[in-house]
Amino acid sequence: MLSFSLTGAIGCVLTTAPDELTLAISSVLERPGAGLRIAWVLCVARDFEVRTQILDELREGDLIRIEGEIEQRRRQVGAIAFHSVGFVIGSIERLPSATERATP
Repeated sequence: MLSFSLTGAIGCVLTTAPDELTLAISSVLERPGAGLRIAWVLCVARDFEVRTQILDELREGDLIRIEGEIEQRRRQVGAIAFHSVGFVIGSIERLPSATERATP
């Protein structure tokens, strides 16, 4: 499996299944010679401890760092095969906000 890491802000937390949470994460993309862009990524938390940490410690707007794995998925509907990728959270950490970093 492929690994990923992402730093961004929690846009919202969705309960998508009894044993899953989905986070909508916004992340600023800075590219040389181009304006700033915002990328949105949906990340799934399946691990019980990670889900508990998200619900107990994190809120919308918190700056976080996520590490996990990219999962390839294939779904067959009749004669048509759909391929997609999912971002599965392995670990999550809350980062200090800009005001917390500025406080001596």
